[in-house]
Amino acid sequence: MAPDVTAARPGMRTETEVRSLVRLLRLRRAARILDVPCGYGRHAVKLARRGFRVTGVDISPELLAQAQEAAAAAGVQVDLRRGDMRRLAYRGRVDVVLNLFTSFGYFGDTGDLEVLRRFRRALRPGGGLVLHLINRDWVTRHYRPGSRARMGRFVVTEESTFDFATSVVTTRWTARRGRQVFRGTSRVRMYSCHELVGMLRQAGFSRVQIFGDFSGKPLTLDCRWMTLLARR
Repeated sequence: MAPDVTAARPGMRTETEVRSLVRLLRLRRAARILDVPCGYGRHAVKLARRGFRVTGVDISPELLAQAQEAAAAAGVQVDLRRGDMRRLAYRGRVDVVLNLFTSFGYFGDTGDLEVLRRFRRALRPGGGLVLHLINRDWVTRHYRPGSRARMGRFVVTEESTFDFATSVVTTRWTARRGRQVFRGTSRVRMYSCHELVGMLRQAGFSRVQIFGDFSGKPLTLDCRWMTLLARR
């Protein structure tokens, strides 16, 4: 988990984010989209409502169950599957892969590179990967060791530490929903933009564009997020 998860709060600008993504990617009607990890379907359901063919992959059965409920409530079909992004079996099947809100950096440099290779393999020729992460340069100036946010039906609290030597954030988190309580620890590598560009090229992507957000504005040191659009 990133050091700040407020972007997952209900009521945030999901519709605006989806509209910006569609515009940024110039998506045609009925494009095939792979959202991984899809979490509780915040973007997947909105994209399906716009007529796109969406597959959502996540390792959490609890989040997938929430995504299924959200899709049913919206009256849309989302192909939801449980899986590990390091083991994606898709080959040349999708137009777009979405990896949003710092859902990258969990597996060490070698494992993260394998994830990018799996993303590329899933794309058809000319397809695009959207890699959206918190900006490490922003984190080093604005880092907060604790946060509290709502993710779907869960209230999540986090306490974290930042290792400047490795750029790894270690987070102890607690997720509560009524009487249900889940606890765990995660470690996320915060990558600088130039490191990600190098990894994407090493993974075989031919062209990488860099933006500050989904709208396509330029990335600066003051941007909290960074968005990389890489083409197969």
